[in-house]
Amino acid sequence: MLLEDKKKVQGGQILLQEPCEEAKRLCEEAQGKMYDLWTRQLQEHQRLEENLQSLLKQKELLTKQRDLAVKLQHHFTVSQMRFENLQQELEQTTAQEESLLQKELLVQKHYVLGK
Repeated sequence: MLLEDKKKVQGGQILLQEPCEEAKRLCEEAQGKMYDLWTRQLQEHQRLEENLQSLLKQKELLTKQRDLAVKLQHHFTVSQMRFENLQQELEQTTAQEESLLQKELLVQKHYVLGK
């Protein structure tokens, strides 16, 4: 009776061995596919990380350029205001000198005519 039970168990083992091997093969195949997917996701993550770093560097450069442009605009505005002030001063000085010259000419004419 034990011998017969042993044969039944061995027969069951033989019947189960093939599905077990198939399940093992399917698990290994699934594991390989998951590893491939994980590898691709990791590579994509690394590519995105590199792109992010590149974009951050570009942003930093653009920020520096913008700040420099703002400073240059400020310096240009200040220089333009100084130029306008100097131009007004020059015009006033020129007008004063012309007035003084005209007065001096009148004085000289009066002096020459008076003699």
